[in-house]
Amino acid sequence: MRRILCTVILVCAAVALAAEPKEAKKSAPVAKPTATADVLKDRFREYTEALTTRDLAALDKIWAEGYTFTNGRGEFLTKKDRMENIKSGATQFDSISREDEEIHVFGNTAVVTGRVVLKVVYSGKESSGSYRFINVWVKMQGRWQLVANQITLIEQ
Repeated sequence: MRRILCTVILVCAAVALAAEPKEAKKSAPVAKPTATADVLKDRFREYTEALTTRDLAALDKIWAEGYTFTNGRGEFLTKKDRMENIKSGATQFDSISREDEEIHVFGNTAVVTGRVVLKVVYSGKESSGSYRFINVWVKMQGRWQLVANQITLIEQ
């Protein structure tokens, strides 16, 4: 009798545990990763266009308050610093070519990594070349904004 009772309890527990994840999956809507990736690719395209055209209004919307940038020389710049550099002409992007992008979405945060070839002057210094990059985007108030990015020069 004891064996039967133990077997019944174990079977009931196993059934309850097996059923729980299925219900959790049904109740939690899952975003389509490709749709989010496509939106982020569009935002990144808008970002590169805003940099090359020196569109300060667009950059102000793309860069979140508190945005930070670490350039290829290891210099740390704030949103204000970058806006001033672009406005003054100290930073000028002639061309930006993105390659090997990978997008990883974690809820309202996305990490984009890849390679970028820049023809650029940063803070008045020639800095053209190939770089690895990491961008951190956060979806705030219904739109994706860049909160931090860093580039690292790839030695040729």
